[in-house]
Amino acid sequence: MLKHFSILALAIITSIHSASAQPTLVNKKINDSFTKTENKQSFILKSKYTSHEYLIQVALPTINIPQEGFPVLYLLDGNASFDSAANIAKSVGAGANKLGLSPVAVVAIGYPNQSTFDVQKRALDYTPKTSAKFQSEAKYKYGGADQFFQFIEKELKPEIESRINVNTKQQSLFGHSFGGLFVLHTIFAQPQSFQRYIAASPSLWFDDYVLLEKQNDWLNKKDKTEPMMLMTTVGTHEHRKNATPDLQAQQKQSHFYQNFKKQQTQQFLYWDFRHPAEQHLTNMYASLPKAIMLAGCQPESCTNLFDEPVQENNE
Repeated sequence: MLKHFSILALAIITSIHSASAQPTLVNKKINDSFTKTENKQSFILKSKYTSHEYLIQVALPTINIPQEGFPVLYLLDGNASFDSAANIAKSVGAGANKLGLSPVAVVAIGYPNQSTFDVQKRALDYTPKTSAKFQSEAKYKYGGADQFFQFIEKELKPEIESRINVNTKQQSLFGHSFGGLFVLHTIFAQPQSFQRYIAASPSLWFDDYVLLEKQNDWLNKKDKTEPMMLMTTVGTHEHRKNATPDLQAQQKQSHFYQNFKKQQTQQFLYWDFRHPAEQHLTNMYASLPKAIMLAGCQPESCTNLFDEPVQENNE
């Protein structure tokens, strides 16, 4: 295990150095309909389901295409996450065989002419329909998650599969905050659309914890035969400075994660991580290495990578 994470630590250091030392070539021509560099490409895709335009950035492994195609990790908040994810995927991919991984293709979903986050568009795209009361008190318009899912499933995925060879049996979805909310909403509403899910710091508070009700409905469904992997992560320092923790909210969130743990089987693998000293924003970047490993791990190696090591009794 220590060997695995030593390799990962080196990958993270390399990725951070690379991200800070090199400009992002694909963003230089952001207004072009298509740009391409070695192993990277970007293009604009307009959706008929959301009426938004999306900046799609793709990073491919620098290896021969596997017979079954590349595992793919779809990233939300692509403007903010692509550079880091692409560099981590490249570095981790260099030691993939030692970790029991297949190198991963990264597909980031962002918005044109944004450097990090498009607050209004992501608020609409990543959130499920809300109660009238919650929307009336909100700063932004919510409720476009189902239309955004249609964009991914019916417009983006076919476009990606026309450009690269995809392993359609190993597709993953990563989201942070509202993006993590979207990941969980997708599990409950369209669980067959991806095989692996990573929700970092999901906004469980949204619409008075309505997602907890969605989870109960999902738990009561009998058909959970399709293999699925889920990972959730939260930073230990996500509470605002000097803010008093809401004990009732903490209990709801703890109950939510515990419900997943109780459902673990060979068909449903679940991991939950608490990242020390990470704030809400920084937890997105702290979660990317695990997301890339989960997207690429061969089924027999996933548990070795993420399960707690068994303590040996030396007595």
